[in-house]
Amino acid sequence: MIGFLCCSTLPYYDFAAKQNKFKIRPVLIIGRADAGDYNVLPVSRVTNKQFIHPFYDIPIDPAVYPATKLNNYSYIRAHKQTIINQASITLQLCDLKNTYPELYLQIITQWDDFNQSILNESL
Repeated sequence: MIGFLCCSTLPYYDFAAKQNKFKIRPVLIIGRADAGDYNVLPVSRVTNKQFIHPFYDIPIDPAVYPATKLNNYSYIRAHKQTIINQASITLQLCDLKNTYPELYLQIITQWDDFNQSILNESL
């Protein structure tokens, strides 16, 4: 599963309804946290462009990467790592690691850079 672009059920807070809800969102699986959980990077459209990070948001144009099966121009957010349970994975979209190895390496490199910056700040 590592290197796969998948759909996963993720929680979010609905401010209008003032409650937690769930929606299905694409994620890139980058590692295994433990026997039942995966480390993932979220994939988002980032509709408000002022929130796009110039280095850590990696653009994914579905016209350039059609095997991803993404419907919209999106960003893999290398600075927004999270953990999901394997039961929340609803669909495998693409083996990004093997289908687009250069893109996958770019993502992993930028994710590593972000983690190194966090480590450096904490020392």
